[in-house]
Amino acid sequence: MKKLTLPNGEVISYIDKLTALDVYDEIYVENEYLRHDIEVNDNDVIFDIGANIGLFSRYVAMQAKNLQIFTFEPVPIIFDVLEENLKNLPAEVKNYNVGLAEREEITHIHYYPNVSADSAIIEFDWDLKVEQYLLNYDETVADWFQGAESIPESKRKDIIEKILKDLYKAELVQCKLRTISDIIQENDIKTINLMKIDAENYEFQVLSGINQTDWEKIHQITMEVHEHIQGGKNLLKKLSKMLEEKGFQVKKGLDSRFSLMGVYMLYAKRH
Repeated sequence: MKKLTLPNGEVISYIDKLTALDVYDEIYVENEYLRHDIEVNDNDVIFDIGANIGLFSRYVAMQAKNLQIFTFEPVPIIFDVLEENLKNLPAEVKNYNVGLAEREEITHIHYYPNVSADSAIIEFDWDLKVEQYLLNYDETVADWFQGAESIPESKRKDIIEKILKDLYKAELVQCKLRTISDIIQENDIKTINLMKIDAENYEFQVLSGINQTDWEKIHQITMEVHEHIQGGKNLLKKLSKMLEEKGFQVKKGLDSRFSLMGVYMLYAKRH
């Protein structure tokens, strides 16, 4: 496996450097998942849903003692890297090579080797994505690529489409889906202190796999919400209402790094 030294000196295995460094910034630098009173304490049970190469689990394992961490990553090649990165953590770790959804089934996921963290069962809305990059060109494309600000406006759409096509060359990979309640029952879990979700457009399906009797076991949820899909325009509002009805106090992170692109943070803590 390829090795990468992170800015903090940790050496990890990785698939693509873009994902590794971007997720590192999100978790270690911006601390996106542990805001708005979301906390990790000794002896907590953590669900890392959409674990990718395991950086969130590595991070939280250093925040408290005697954690029990369950990770979920459906793409086999990513899962292999995840397992390598989570060896010898000071926590009890159980890794699942599955995705989580509203029911158990076998499906296919779009695996993007060039941006592995964006691998998704439901792909983003292509036209909407291009439009978002055009509307926020200075804050996105021009900020990421040197010289992009000098490209004439008439050519910017073509440039954006070319970049996206190069980055998002997909391989269709078979994966297994299970439900959160199946995992709870299988492991006789009484409490989930923190559920982190980064399911790339599949957040509603993940939460739909929780039986009514299991909701009270979940104390905190921190998640990315992706509205850049067909029919996803009001997903943040929909999920917020769902969690409020389940007894959570909900806070919306509307100023996350990717809010301009329809990706928001949502924080839920039981009253």
